[in-house]
Amino acid sequence: MRRLAGIAVIVSIVCALAGPACADALVEKTRSQLSLVKDYTCDLTLNARLPQMSVSSMKMTLYYKRPNKIHIEAKEGFAMLPEEGLYIGDPVEEVLSKYTLVHLGDIVWQGKKCAKYGLRAKSDAVPPLAKASVYIDKVTATPAGFTGASPNFGEITTVFTYQKLQGRFWLPAATTLSIRNMMSVRHDRSTQPGRGSAQIAYTNYKINSGLPDSLFKTPAKPVSKMRKHPHP
Repeated sequence: MRRLAGIAVIVSIVCALAGPACADALVEKTRSQLSLVKDYTCDLTLNARLPQMSVSSMKMTLYYKRPNKIHIEAKEGFAMLPEEGLYIGDPVEEVLSKYTLVHLGDIVWQGKKCAKYGLRAKSDAVPPLAKASVYIDKVTATPAGFTGASPNFGEITTVFTYQKLQGRFWLPAATTLSIRNMMSVRHDRSTQPGRGSAQIAYTNYKINSGLPDSLFKTPAKPVSKMRKHPHP
């Protein structure tokens, strides 16, 4: 049994190195399903309690267009999103743009039967993520979540809840972000580890309506600290 397990790990690594010619079937099925959505518009409701921000029922409108174009407008006042770990848009394509997925086995994660994948950076310019893993729901072939750690944001767990709309489009219903050991700056400029969480609910989808490129002033940037969006 140990020998077979070792062979399975070796095969997974070889497939990851080989690229599309030896692509993971579950990953490709997930990509195929999500790619049916060319663009969408929806309402977001954010609740967050983080060291940098605390908001309740913040309302926003999200516009998404493949590949990775995002525009957010506030319904009142301004819009603000923690950029680390939420993976707004297509989380699989966002990860694959910078990392190669290496299958690490099948587990039960967050109550779902999932395939677990490690992340290997494609370029030295990509910042390393400690213990980073992506989870894909084996039953629905949709993203289940992400775990990892970064020097700036501590230990991150992101959980996705997907829903099937119009009988064929898989889109997020909710995203929950949890952070531990996040270094926050106190008033006396000292730092201390903290905790935080954020929840986003997605409602009122309009799918494949043909959003114009002019709506997206700039491509979505890599996640960093926090994104502010003024009211138009």
